[in-house]
Amino acid sequence: MEVFERLVELLVILIAAKVGAEVMARLHQPAVIGELLIGAVIGASVLGWVGGDDGGLLSTLAEIGVILLLFEVGLETDLRSFVRLGASALTVAMVGVITPFALGFFAVRLLSIGGGSTELALFMGAAMTATSVGITARVFADLRRLHTDEAKTIIGAAVIDDVIGLIILGVVAALLGSEGEFSTGTILIITAKAIGFLLVVVAVGHVVAPYFFRFLRFLKVEGSFVVGSFVFAIAVGLAAEHFAGLEPIVGAFAAGLVAGQTDFSDRIEAELRPISFLFVPIFFLFIGTQIDVKALADPQVLLAGAVISLLAIVGKFVAGLGVLSKGVNRKIIGVGMVPRGEVGLIFAALGASELSDVVSPGDNAIVVMMVVVTTLLAPLILNRMLRKQPLDDEQAAEEASVASMGKILDSPVTGAPEQDATQRDESEE
Repeated sequence: MEVFERLVELLVILIAAKVGAEVMARLHQPAVIGELLIGAVIGASVLGWVGGDDGGLLSTLAEIGVILLLFEVGLETDLRSFVRLGASALTVAMVGVITPFALGFFAVRLLSIGGGSTELALFMGAAMTATSVGITARVFADLRRLHTDEAKTIIGAAVIDDVIGLIILGVVAALLGSEGEFSTGTILIITAKAIGFLLVVVAVGHVVAPYFFRFLRFLKVEGSFVVGSFVFAIAVGLAAEHFAGLEPIVGAFAAGLVAGQTDFSDRIEAELRPISFLFVPIFFLFIGTQIDVKALADPQVLLAGAVISLLAIVGKFVAGLGVLSKGVNRKIIGVGMVPRGEVGLIFAALGASELSDVVSPGDNAIVVMMVVVTTLLAPLILNRMLRKQPLDDEQAAEEASVASMGKILDSPVTGAPEQDATQRDESEE
């Protein structure tokens, strides 16, 4: 009977995740928000269809999903681009990390959010440092503005934010999860471990990874390459936890960084994508099931969530002030840095699981509310700002070309010449 119940639960999870994503896609909103919201509906605090069992089927599948997600994030992060990134991307990234972290930390301390503990202040500040490059890049791509200086600066800064944010995630998780006394020395030691681990993995992996994936390529058993790639991500994740005391997802990200620098990165990404389509949505749905919807009915939680969301927006918006290049729209860059998206939800998942002793359900609901608000609001504002910005010559030419091609394809007489030619061929025969 237990097997039947598990299969029913799996069926509900998969269908619900896709329904939530489909609804949001039709509303032109990020799919992750739909997966998150549907998870909250079917979770223990509302319908109670899934969830409520730590270490159960859903949490196990979600763990696989987040490992795959961080491995893919690392895989798509081009280390060589850090050398090419201008000073603007670096300064925007630094301002976009330091400012929201400080705002989140002091908001919790000064407003006594969740009791105002230093531990919660660290977690809240860390959760506000994330930036979702995927959501912002989608808006620029839809409007054919990816080649602009604003897009390049945002994407470069967001990539740096992801790296710094995951280091902060590892440091905060290790710090709050340890039973030792909280001190500056402890922070420095854990930070050194996190940075040192990433540097060692990148340095050693740069030499070892090409041989490993070349070995996988020559294996005769079908599926060996995709299985080996996943094993590589898990192995480095376990190494991160065992040797550096970091979260396995940090190791998975490091594994992706290394794999992305090999000649097999495209094949790894292509073969892992179908698996990601299956497991990554489950991770976002799982986060939704961890939301205590009843906690959001508390006026204090809603007020705190509104304050944190506002500070999260301001903290990233001022990152536009870090732009050093002339002729670049700082407001567009500031808004483009606002969405937290999937990276912010990784922090929420950590708060609901390993750090549940520090982060209460109400505190975690504040984090999720901040992620949802910034992820939904920023693309809407950015879309309007970009449409108002005049096109340069290259963009105008591209738009005109696309428009004229569309008219040709939509014209009812498009097929006439071809039809006449066919008739001539038939008559000749």
